[in-house]
Amino acid sequence: MAYRLELSDLPPRYRAQAEAQLAGRGKKRGDTVTVAARAAAMSGLKFDSRGEYEYYVGTVVPKIGRGEIVKWEAHPCFLLFPAGEYNGVKLRSVQYTADFRLTYADGTVEIVEVKSKFVRRMQRDYPVRRRVFLELIARPAGWKFTEIITADSKEEIKRWRELAEEVSSCGKNG
Repeated sequence: MAYRLELSDLPPRYRAQAEAQLAGRGKKRGDTVTVAARAAAMSGLKFDSRGEYEYYVGTVVPKIGRGEIVKWEAHPCFLLFPAGEYNGVKLRSVQYTADFRLTYADGTVEIVEVKSKFVRRMQRDYPVRRRVFLELIARPAGWKFTEIITADSKEEIKRWRELAEEVSSCGKNG
């Protein structure tokens, strides 16, 4: 016969302990963001999201260690259209910044873009900039393009940016 305990059935000391454990469960996901942000800061590199950091640690670093990747660059910027003027209208330059440019031992170049579903929706011009980059730069050069979509939420992205700002401001002051 099964007997189900309720929190109210527990003595006050054990009830408080159980409530603290239950409250801690909801924070675990946020804690993983904090842990990852601190680890990313310790690497000395700047990552715009947890997804970028996890891709770097989980994919790039092991491939560098095995000798598969011989050169890598974070946040390479590609000029799509230079600044200019047309019939008196000033046109700003248009750039595409990827997350990683990886060069493999066999000479293959791969451009990697790590985006959360949330950020992808918020950057309305991203699909157009990506397409122009692919057509004008990646395809003619014969580069491989990989897009990784993460499930990071708006709150997780906000928390990552706050932690990154904290760490960078501590580095400036400390």
